[in-house]
Amino acid sequence: IKSPVRISHYAIQYKDNAGVGTKLTGVAHFTPNAESHSGYCHGGSMTAAMDDVIGWTSFCVTGQCVPWSGFTAQVNVSLRRPIPVGSYLKIVGEITKTEGRKVWISSCLVCGNDDNEVYCTAEGLAILKK
Repeated sequence: IKSPVRISHYAIQYKDNAGVGTKLTGVAHFTPNAESHSGYCHGGSMTAAMDDVIGWTSFCVTGQCVPWSGFTAQVNVSLRRPIPVGSYLKIVGEITKTEGRKVWISSCLVCGNDDNEVYCTAEGLAILKK
């Protein structure tokens, strides 16, 4: 597979409050195909990973994972530090608000003790299908 980023090992923690607090956690591997500057990943690969976790987290809003039950409408990404090629990072998405078919999600790419090394954060909006 020539994918620049591989995300795996997703785990879901559901919350009852209309999905708010539901959290999706996984592992993101940034392969050599993500390289931009020598030895570091392209910001687009980081953004694509944020889009992916935002979408998958929104699929879990009903208390069960329903793939392709909506789509990402907006992603606002903050690239905090460069990711070395070959890195494995923890990726997290959490539902922060719901309103009708709209689902707001915050997400991050982190590692280190207590997830204190933040590489990327994002806020996103997903819209559930009618």
